[in-house]
Amino acid sequence: MSGRGRFRGHKNDRNQGHKSLSSVAREAAISLPDDSPVLQMFKIVAQKLNDRQDRHERLVKLSRDITIESKRIIFLLHSAITIESAEIKINEANERLQKLIQGPIKSIGLELENSPAYLHSRAVTAGFQEFIEARTFCSFLEKKMLISWSQVQKELEYVMEEKSVTTMLTQSDYMLGLADLTGELMRKAINSISSGDSNDCFESCQAVKDLYTGYLGLFSIDRELSRKMSTTRNNVFKVESAVYALKVRGGEAPPTLLLAAQPDWERNNHSDDEGFY
Repeated sequence: MSGRGRFRGHKNDRNQGHKSLSSVAREAAISLPDDSPVLQMFKIVAQKLNDRQDRHERLVKLSRDITIESKRIIFLLHSAITIESAEIKINEANERLQKLIQGPIKSIGLELENSPAYLHSRAVTAGFQEFIEARTFCSFLEKKMLISWSQVQKELEYVMEEKSVTTMLTQSDYMLGLADLTGELMRKAINSISSGDSNDCFESCQAVKDLYTGYLGLFSIDRELSRKMSTTRNNVFKVESAVYALKVRGGEAPPTLLLAAQPDWERNNHSDDEGFY
C-alpha cells in the first residue's frame, strides 16, 4: 500500500471513532433526568419563544384588520361629492375610526401590555401607517388641519376598571402615515377639479406642498421615510400640474376637460402606491 493510501485509511479510522457535536448533545440530553435544572431552563425558554411567536402572529392579524378598514374609510371619504354628502361621510368615517380605536388598536395595546412594544413594531407598523393616513385625512377634510401625533396618542389611551392601557404609536409610524397622506390629498385635489370645486383643489395642493417642504429636512433621518420621498415628490408634481391646468385653462374649458390630456408625469409610469413595502 502506498503512503497516501495508508494515510487515507488512518484518517477514516479516526473519523469513525469521532462523534459529531449533535450526537454528543443528543446523548447528553437523553442522559439528563426529568428534574434537571438545565432541562427545566430550556423548557422555559422554549415556552417563551412560542408565546412570543404566537403574540407576533396575533399582532400581524390585528394590523391587517386595521389596514383593510382604514383603506375602506379613505375610500368612503373620497366618495363624497357635495358639501352635504361630505358631512355625512365625515361623520360616518369618524364613527368607524372610533370602532378601530376601541377594537383592534386597543387589542394591540393589551397584547403589548407586558411586552416591549418595539420588539413587535414590525408586526404592526403597516396597520398604524394606514390608520394615520385615514385619521389625518378625515381630520383635514373636517377641520382643514392635521391632527398631531400627541393628539392621536392621547386617543389611544384606555382607562379600564382596574388599570389603564396605552397603545404606543411611534413617531416614525406617524410620520410615515403622514407621508402617505400626500397621495390622498393629491387625488382629492384632482377629484375637486372634475367636480368644479376649485377652492378645495387649491387647499389640497397647498397642503401637499407644505408637507413635502417639511419632509425635505427629514430626508436622511429614517430609511423608510427616504424611500417614500420619491412618491411624495411625484404627488407634488401631479397636483401642481393639475392646479396649473386649472389656473391657465380654467376659463377656456369645462372642468371635466382639464384632465383629459395626459401630462408628462403620467407617462413616467410612477407608482401611486405609497403604502408599506
